[in-house]
Amino acid sequence: MSRAKLRNRRELCRSHPVATAVAKAQMASHMTADAEPARDLLAHLGWVIGIGAEIAAVVAPGLAQAKRLHAALRTVVQLSIDNAWQAAQAGVLSDAATEAKDLLVAHAGIGFDLIPSGDYIAARIRDGVASLSDVAGAEIYSTDPKGVTA
Repeated sequence: MSRAKLRNRRELCRSHPVATAVAKAQMASHMTADAEPARDLLAHLGWVIGIGAEIAAVVAPGLAQAKRLHAALRTVVQLSIDNAWQAAQAGVLSDAATEAKDLLVAHAGIGFDLIPSGDYIAARIRDGVASLSDVAGAEIYSTDPKGVTA
């Protein structure tokens, strides 16, 4: 790949709305006080991480990345259920948001189709009605067909 293409891709990533959104979420996650209700931050993280988790489940089903992103999304939903940000989660969720953003940039076509899914989970988090049943858990990685439901 030529140096010009790398530079252009880097510039695109920096100016891309998803990259901007992830940067804002990362800053907010490190600046939000512990136990503070942070619905907008959690909704934003839910949107980015949720889309990333779904992309990972499509391009690398069952691998560590998909599991890690789904676990991070479940953490975001649990924080929204508790209505309290946990500052100790900032680093992990910031890393997950970056990983999700990278997947979205690398697989934009898949990500575009998943935007309604991201909008759905973000709205549920923002409205305070999200539940863990909104997010796939370990059951989607089960090798036992009885553990998987459609």
